[in-house]
Amino acid sequence: MFKNVFVAAAILIASPALVSAQDIFWSFSRTELATTSSGELGQTGSAYIFSDLFFGFSAIDLDFTTSAPCVRFTGGEAFNPEVFGGSLFESITVTIDAEGSSGNLFAVNVLPPFGTCPPTADCVAEYFVGVENVGPNGAFLLARVDFEIVGSVNDIELEFALGDQGAIELPNLQLDPSFGSATLELELFDVLFGDINLDGQVNFFDIQPFISVLSSGSFQLEADLNQDCEVNFFDISFFITFLGS
Repeated sequence: MFKNVFVAAAILIASPALVSAQDIFWSFSRTELATTSSGELGQTGSAYIFSDLFFGFSAIDLDFTTSAPCVRFTGGEAFNPEVFGGSLFESITVTIDAEGSSGNLFAVNVLPPFGTCPPTADCVAEYFVGVENVGPNGAFLLARVDFEIVGSVNDIELEFALGDQGAIELPNLQLDPSFGSATLELELFDVLFGDINLDGQVNFFDIQPFISVLSSGSFQLEADLNQDCEVNFFDISFFITFLGS
């Protein structure tokens, strides 16, 4: 379970009635709502995780993923705003798995006050004025997540889910936050699929390089014949077709 660490003797939590339709959400901008963006192969970027100020949690175990491995997480940074000279969280961390396919944000111990945007906090005052179903008093910036585009499939979703420990309001009230997703549109480009040795042709000389990529578990766009952003067994029949055409 989460550590029950109390600082300043009390924790003020927003009423569940004030929880908005998107308690935790993505934005591609740190300063404004941007739930869509675009990019191309090899491009890097960042997405930001925000919490609506009306969603009062004492601790959260938050997993984040992409809908396809065409976008790989490469790193990130957790933010711990200061409130009245102290940290808003007792601790907050971001971790990325070795393959870059998923990550986790773990935050514990929300300090008072909550439901307002303190002037010393790393959040945006009046962040979503006029936007429906989002708290009008701002949103806490919880983390930055960096990514790299490694494939060619369009419309990749950045998504959230609760980890094993979920979200709680002390003392031990389990919460069920709502999540906002974001869409990264991948721009199409010219590539010669099947040309694994990159000589401008698809022929016999690509067979051994294809086997090498397949057996190593690595990714090469030219070897992703079915364009699902993975090089695996399901690309073999497509490779045979490309060789025979």
